[in-house]
Amino acid sequence: MRITIIGSGYVGLALARHWRREGQHQISLTTTRAARLESLHGQADRVLLARADDPDQLLQALEGAEVAVFCQAPRGDRLVDPVVYRATYCDPFVALQGLLPALPDLRQIVYTGSGSLYGDTGGAWVDEDTPPQPRDGHGEVLLEAEQLLSACRSAQRRVCVLRFGALYGPGRDLLRRLSPLAGTTRAGAGQEHCSWLHLDDAVGALAAAVQRGWDQTVNVVDDEPCTGATLMSRLTEATGQDPVCWQPHLEDPAPRPDRRVSNRRLHQLGYQLQHPRVEFPRLVRLDDALLGAVSARAAASERGRMNHNLHRHADAVQRFLNALQPGTYVRPHRHVRQSPGEGFECFVVLQGSIGLLVFAADGTVIHSQRLQAGGPVHGVELAEDQFHSLVALSDDAVLLELKQGPYRPTEDKDFLACFPAEGTEQAAEQERCWRALFAEGG
Repeated sequence: MRITIIGSGYVGLALARHWRREGQHQISLTTTRAARLESLHGQADRVLLARADDPDQLLQALEGAEVAVFCQAPRGDRLVDPVVYRATYCDPFVALQGLLPALPDLRQIVYTGSGSLYGDTGGAWVDEDTPPQPRDGHGEVLLEAEQLLSACRSAQRRVCVLRFGALYGPGRDLLRRLSPLAGTTRAGAGQEHCSWLHLDDAVGALAAAVQRGWDQTVNVVDDEPCTGATLMSRLTEATGQDPVCWQPHLEDPAPRPDRRVSNRRLHQLGYQLQHPRVEFPRLVRLDDALLGAVSARAAASERGRMNHNLHRHADAVQRFLNALQPGTYVRPHRHVRQSPGEGFECFVVLQGSIGLLVFAADGTVIHSQRLQAGGPVHGVELAEDQFHSLVALSDDAVLLELKQGPYRPTEDKDFLACFPAEGTEQAAEQERCWRALFAEGG
């Protein structure tokens, strides 16, 4: 089948790659940027520089095509004014209407629309028969685009509009996009619903629409319209981040529309979603944002340090970040466990610089080691029965610690009695002396 994809953005390029891998169709792909032509070669049989709102360029792109898939979108990911929206979405279909007599082979037109047309329904369900209620000028342009496209339908030409949910997937990773919200305070209750769609299903539904000759409007969203609160709760539970603190008594200055979009027709047409709901991998990202947040809490702590646990207290292996600020005092200690070999501890510096001190039983320093995120020594594994302490040699130093669990506070540490207790003037003086060892090149 001869197919032209108008637009090589997030969806259009992914669709071209999908069909290219299958090798069953002859694909043409358009772009509006000359700088992309070279990179797009190999993604389709033919790559053209064409503006969809230019009748001559659009005719060149569609000539001989049996199917046209319109995936056009404004450049970039910023909001643009309705004038640019109209040029992007409406003007191409105005041009297309005038070109149809010159395109006798064109049997189907597929368009990637948006579920945002439904506006704010207060959380009520909507389907393809629900009258659209655009909230703003952007939505009105999208509705007009659908109406213009519908006028292209005929007995010989099918028109399919796929109303997409909010897109996510490779390049638009929800974990990366939403993680900065973890631990923040947000106005409102987060109860507005949003319907999501993974890129795999955007491509899959487009391919199905062409393969099966769909000739109607279809909502392409996942099975579970999800509230913001539910989505963030799912994310923080999976990643171990702090939950969002919602403030229902505060009015959200930028409220999101609340609607639940039904995908019943999509299922009736036989499409099986690859991603029926948003799922987050159960992982904790040890990224700059997390290190910065733990460091900030350490700086605000009277002790000058702060742990961020990656484990639960009952876990067999304790895993946590330890952020230290200069001046924090770690009383020399060793870890005692019941079974031989279980008193080990592993340190890996992720940010800044740490000084490790190892002591004999009488308190004598028998070894000092500078550990730095930039090397040359990044960390150590310390065997059991080794008395040790740490000093922060830089602001916002963070290390990853591993040791045997489960954690029992009263049994975890065996302190060297010859050193002062934490919180005393003697402890502060001792920490300064240890830090001076490293200032002297130790």
